[in-house]
Amino acid sequence: MGSLTILPRRAAACTAIALLIAACSTPGPPVFTNIVPGEPPPPDSVDAVLLLVGDAGEAHAAESPLLARLQQEIEVWSELIGRDSAVTVLFLGDNVYPVGIRDRGHPEFARDSAILWDQVALLSGPNARARGTIGFFLAGNHDWGNMAGEAGLRRLQNMQEQIAMAREAGIPVELAPAAGDPGPIVRDIRENTRLLMIDTHLFLQEPSFASRLAFITGIERAIRESGDRHVLIAAHHPYTSAGPHGAILTPVSRALGIVYLLQKSGTLVQDLNSPIYSDLLARLRTAFARTRPPLAFIGGHDHSLQVHVGRTAEDPQHILVSGAGSKSSALAGADSLRYGSSQPGFMSLIFRKQGAVDLFVIAGRDTETAKACPPSEQDGNCVTEESDAFGVVFSERIAFAKPPEDTTARDTTVRRDTAAARGPGGRR
Repeated sequence: MGSLTILPRRAAACTAIALLIAACSTPGPPVFTNIVPGEPPPPDSVDAVLLLVGDAGEAHAAESPLLARLQQEIEVWSELIGRDSAVTVLFLGDNVYPVGIRDRGHPEFARDSAILWDQVALLSGPNARARGTIGFFLAGNHDWGNMAGEAGLRRLQNMQEQIAMAREAGIPVELAPAAGDPGPIVRDIRENTRLLMIDTHLFLQEPSFASRLAFITGIERAIRESGDRHVLIAAHHPYTSAGPHGAILTPVSRALGIVYLLQKSGTLVQDLNSPIYSDLLARLRTAFARTRPPLAFIGGHDHSLQVHVGRTAEDPQHILVSGAGSKSSALAGADSLRYGSSQPGFMSLIFRKQGAVDLFVIAGRDTETAKACPPSEQDGNCVTEESDAFGVVFSERIAFAKPPEDTTARDTTVRRDTAAARGPGGRR
């Protein structure tokens, strides 16, 4: 009789746990209807272009329609704008899967290096070379080998060495920040737009309170020194996400011990609701409250294309996740999500001469071959056909042109170099 009563109790307990876990699961994928994306602006109205691609660490040039289409985009804009360094490409981390670039002598070194060089080569086309198109590689957790300390740093230094070799060969690429430097690295995309690049993995693995504080202080200082410029912040880890790394674990799941198991495995550190990730976001919000929120926070990490808006006055105005360079992951609904897709793709920010900033999300077909075609000996047309199928699936203006200013009433706190670079009539 005892066994007859114990089994139903065990079954009931298992059922209850299953129901609790199901209750903690994320909602279904979002559906976006009636989206009519705009057309890219005429080239003579464009001053600069910033291309955003993340998590391309499994893409092979011979089999990747995405890399083929991205290089087309680089070449076309480099030629059309016709101004040196007008096009910038941001590789948003996880540039080499699964564990970054291993040491020379390791059996996988050649494979790891080839993955990186396929991305570097996107900036080696004739128009990109002629116009000095620039590429910045950010560090992702996989580029660190999913490690911290000296072992992880060595993986990143291996990547940095390869990038330095490319630069010596005449391709203007850079690891930003450099290995072991949390940043921010500051670059001006144009006269009124400043880009701050940071290594968020270094923060997430940093045990020192003083070092984490210095990291945030550096970001605050860089924002203040930006004057009245638009500020963009780029990192591997996103500010928010409707993908798996942004999934919420409720108090119920914590009580079930799910958090403990994930913490023990090291997985949770990379998710937005981990204690250290939550600390990073809280510190960023405080920094933005003390200075001003950036126009956009740009990240990858989740393998999808996401466009969010800030939900509070302390949040970035826009939050972009462009991590669909070689993998795809599911999406769930989120209050801040304006658009999301699991299709392979990338994004572009187009800066108009009169000051407006337009966002374009460019995606391929929702097929496996849109991510990786069969070898050319099996299908020699796949890469061309799939790359031609990429197109704009979402667009919106994220900043509007400012009206002419009365320079006699100009705020004297604005940096002089910004004022000096202003064109006739006071326009940007």
